[in-house]
Amino acid sequence: MKRGDTNRIKHTIPAVNKALELVRLLAEEKGETTVKALALRLRVPRTTCYRIVRSLLARDWIRALEGGRHELSLGLLSLRAPLRQAERLAETVQPALEALAARAQLTAKVSVRQGDYAVTVARRESPRETSVAVRLGASFHLAYGSSGAVLLGGCDEEEIRRILDRAPDECWEYQTPAAVFERIEMCRDKGWCADIGTFRPSCHALSTPLRGPRGDTLAAMTLVGFPHELPQGKLSAPSRMLLEAARDAEKRLRARFPQ
Repeated sequence: MKRGDTNRIKHTIPAVNKALELVRLLAEEKGETTVKALALRLRVPRTTCYRIVRSLLARDWIRALEGGRHELSLGLLSLRAPLRQAERLAETVQPALEALAARAQLTAKVSVRQGDYAVTVARRESPRETSVAVRLGASFHLAYGSSGAVLLGGCDEEEIRRILDRAPDECWEYQTPAAVFERIEMCRDKGWCADIGTFRPSCHALSTPLRGPRGDTLAAMTLVGFPHELPQGKLSAPSRMLLEAARDAEKRLRARFPQ
């Protein structure tokens, strides 16, 4: 299993996985969406794809179009209700994120905590032709990376240790729990922390907290780049840009959510 892979759960039902994959394909709005085309893209028999489509139509998750095509239906909106808080946060900080990516010439993202994992809810790719790609919805354990350390920093010591104790074994392939605590302490001391290739050797990152009105950690704002873009020992300029962007994002959050 790859680090950061969201497909962490074993003993799944293949038909359910294919149904969810079909929904994801329709969300991308790319390619043909007839039953025949979807069956080819999902690599399932056409009869299986037909039954999946009929089941999703019955739930009003998708709707039929002319020519046998399909698209997502507004019936899915009810499923978004529990996610609206993260969605509103992402919308609010997006301008600050875009300004940061343009200024630093690096990919910028915002992550929130979901259980023991950090999940990317907003992003802006680097304007450079070649850059580190970040996927919305990507998740990884809080033991990894600078954003994980930022989000752990909002917990008390006992909770941090419990989270690390139940972390998957692969979290400790290239680091120790002591390294995680070092990043947490760095963030508490400097207001930001760095991960120099611990999560992915080809990727360096800087993160800082986005705090609410009461000082609680709402999210982590992160700059991500290749090692030559964020070399160890030359982090003062990008960290300053990151902190300034975080203050801008927090100002926007206070204006939209004063309480």
